[in-house]
Amino acid sequence: MAKSLKYSIKNLIVHSDKRGWLVEMLKRNEIKRDIKQIYVATIKPGAVRGNHYHKKRVEWFLILNGKTKLYLEDLKTKKKVCLTLSSNTPRVVTIFPRVAHALKNISKKTIYLVSAQSDIYSPENPDTFSYQVL
Repeated sequence: MAKSLKYSIKNLIVHSDKRGWLVEMLKRNEIKRDIKQIYVATIKPGAVRGNHYHKKRVEWFLILNGKTKLYLEDLKTKKKVCLTLSSNTPRVVTIFPRVAHALKNISKKTIYLVSAQSDIYSPENPDTFSYQVL
């Protein structure tokens, strides 16, 4: 983890057999914040999701198929990181508050993103602030 850009990556063990595969995305004893919401989103080829940050919310991302670039920028230091995430090597990325982020699908097919969040989204108080990372 970069000291001036707060995020973490956890490589996942893939358990596979003739039925398919399974990964254990998150375990209570490995995270410090409660998960209050989980969503699944799609990202079409070449499309970008995100380009925002949160003041309070922690997010955990897992790509279920395909390949994406995850762009991160620390709001205070302006340090930037670009990570390639692929379902071939499943990883969970933890994104902490005040780290702007954007995901770009670099696959030729629609990808699926699972996101767990430490807060419930509220349209009245979204804790989502636009910020152009990509």
